[in-house]
Amino acid sequence: MKSALGRLSSQPDGFAERWPDEPRVHHGDPAEAARLLSVGDLDRVIADQGLPASSVTMAKDNVMARPGSLTAPELAAFPGTAGAVDARRVGERLRSGHTLLVMGLHRTWRPLSEFCRLLTAELGHPLYAHAFLTPPGNQGFAHHWDTEAVFILQTTGHKTWELHEPVLADPLPRHRWGRTPVPPEERERFEKGEPFLRVRLAPGDALWIPRGWVHNGYAEDDTSLHISLGILQLTRHWVIERLLDLAAGDPRFRAALPPALNERGIDEAAAEAARCFAAWLSDLDLDRAAPALRAEQLRAQGGPRRASVTAAVRAPGEGGAVAAVPGAVLATGKGDGGLVLHLGDHDVQVPDAFAGTVEALLGGARLEPGELPAPLVGELLREGVVAPAG
Repeated sequence: MKSALGRLSSQPDGFAERWPDEPRVHHGDPAEAARLLSVGDLDRVIADQGLPASSVTMAKDNVMARPGSLTAPELAAFPGTAGAVDARRVGERLRSGHTLLVMGLHRTWRPLSEFCRLLTAELGHPLYAHAFLTPPGNQGFAHHWDTEAVFILQTTGHKTWELHEPVLADPLPRHRWGRTPVPPEERERFEKGEPFLRVRLAPGDALWIPRGWVHNGYAEDDTSLHISLGILQLTRHWVIERLLDLAAGDPRFRAALPPALNERGIDEAAAEAARCFAAWLSDLDLDRAAPALRAEQLRAQGGPRRASVTAAVRAPGEGGAVAAVPGAVLATGKGDGGLVLHLGDHDVQVPDAFAGTVEALLGGARLEPGELPAPLVGELLREGVVAPAG
């Protein structure tokens, strides 16, 4: 079975070793892409699921829809609560050339939530999935950069993309487009100059856009639907922020700066803080710090999809064989009491006596009734690690 990354890149092994620093195009299977999300699926997502206003917006030529303009109070789940997205208003805007943006589909649309879980397990970084539907001859957003790396996966129609080299290499979230000044000569470079790459994506095609690359996408002769898979890359800056959190345990860093700071100036205080931090880093036991960083890295990826209702009504010992849910376990490790399953939002401990059976289960083996204690199987079901075998 092709991996999630293998559906987006023709060189998944090399990709997993090192982030590509230039855009790449992969020609994939149109049918596989359509199974993740189709135009008909968007109808089901919007009309059938009562999406909150925060999940949907629309844009045309860089102008966003006014907050609340797509919702209707009569669609509220209960009188007096916030309304849901009105599919009729969405349709009217689409007919006038607006792009529809549906956000957070990695949480709300099962085919994408399962795919994204597999992808984040391969990459080890958190991600999101948004959908963009653009009518023919229109554009939602013009030139901009993202502070996350992005896979553009085309599922319906065609979209043309122009890509230009970054104005700012590897921007952090604080460097978002619109917040960071763009020099006039840089703006002229990407608005009037030839792009580094111009490509017309067809269904099944995937475009890798590294963080910070300026891109401009527009639909031409047909309606375009694509999924934007944003990789929220953890950076060295992220590691330093986590180390600063650990440093808060040292009273030297909690001490107040001296009074009369306006007269004293900040220079001496900054120099002293830098000396303290350098000394703290030189004494840092990385073996003890690493587990905390590892926990934060895994927690950023979130937990698996959990069949909480099904698991709650299942009687102890009820049911037949189970199989592992692909991507549910991000990593495994050894703990004091046995096998540790890292799920993202927290860990699950498996007693040593059953570690081998669970490892075989995660490797693809089918678990028959009685091979593990019923309470442990129940816990794995509740946590989304396993599901009834089909």
